Amino acid sequence: MPSPRRLTARPAGPFAVVGSLVLAVLLGSGLLLGAGALLAPAGATGEKCDSDSSVSSQARQAQAVFSGSVVSSSAEQRAGGQRGVELTHQVAVDLVYKGASRIDDIEVEVVTTRSSGGCDLGRLQDDTYMFFVSADPDTEGRFIATGDSGTALRDASLVRDVEQIFPNPEPPVDAEPPMAEFDRLDLDEPTPLPRALAPGAALVLIGALGLVLARRLARP
Repeated sequence: MPSPRRLTARPAGPFAVVGSLVLAVLLGSGLLLGAGALLAPAGATGEKCDSDSSVSSQARQAQAVFSGSVVSSSAEQRAGGQRGVELTHQVAVDLVYKGASRIDDIEVEVVTTRSSGGCDLGRLQDDTYMFFVSADPDTEGRFIATGDSGTALRDASLVRDVEQIFPNPEPPVDAEPPMAEFDRLDLDEPTPLPRALAPGAALVLIGALGLVLARRLARP
């Protein structure tokens, strides 16, 4: 019987070698991209971070809870060498659920941040939100909302949850107007009583003398 033919591997040509290298590079890039996605921080997109806290927990931690509409916003670099942007929103307050003593105007400032990582809210849209905030210790009437504070678009479900905790919201109270100030007028010293009565007494005396004279002239 003829012996079985022995199979031998042929040496790979140059194109096969190049193809193998390209395939290896692509596979390696895919693995690196996958690993990078897994290692990327959860807040890298600048969106609101996930929070396991309940509305009641967030409400207890907040110094003030209120609903309001974003009127306008502005942005500037964060101070102190911190990376990211600080966003200041002018908010027209609708109802105050907690912290009424801290809100003495119908419009307040709410500050959020936007950065390349961490937990932030970013820029809020011109819409109505339920704000869970802390007071800025340096500026009265200015509040800070973080990504995990609970601040979110106001909807029926969120309003229901908040009203179960704070059932009697009130509109904001305007700050008391400043006390009126009056300038003191410099008045002349009052005229002494005898001097004030003198012209009248003289008129009375003249009238009496005229009456006497008229009676004498009227005698036959």
